[in-house]
Amino acid sequence: MNRREAVTHVAWILGGVFSAPTLQAMNRWEQIGSQATALRQSGSFLTETQHEIMARVAELIIPRTDTPGAIDAGVPDFMEVMLRDCYRKPAQDTFLAGVGALEQKGFLKLSADQQTALLKQVEAEAQKTSDSSFWLITKELTLLGYYTSEVGVKASFDYQPIPGRFEAIKIKPGQKDFMYGNQA
Repeated sequence: MNRREAVTHVAWILGGVFSAPTLQAMNRWEQIGSQATALRQSGSFLTETQHEIMARVAELIIPRTDTPGAIDAGVPDFMEVMLRDCYRKPAQDTFLAGVGALEQKGFLKLSADQQTALLKQVEAEAQKTSDSSFWLITKELTLLGYYTSEVGVKASFDYQPIPGRFEAIKIKPGQKDFMYGNQA
């Protein structure tokens, strides 16, 4: 299964919650793959500080625990490339205003608890409006970047090769409950 197919499956599983620009952007991201860091540095959309803020925000959304976190999956570079290459100017401006607000509040100098509290405020404000917001874009790209990366898929899903015989199984406590199969 390639990344584009995985995104399509994840989008259906999540009820189609990804926006059209995000789904269209997957082809671009798939084409550039490991060149993302070099592309980010050659045509940066965010300043270095803004990029660090987004890396911290992504890691707070999906932290490293006994499984890899957002940074391990390359989510910050993914987000920047997607925003620069795939989102229209109004969404880019909304995003830049949001990350700029975090920068003005000294986000990187805050403790982890203070950062979490600030992000909860941002999320509460975003829930009051139905418009595309900084927080919606951030969560969407963080989840998409993580769950379509090899690191995210391996950490989150149990791989069972298919075709194979169908066998009803009982899920054990703590067992991953969704499986991707090999599309031979």
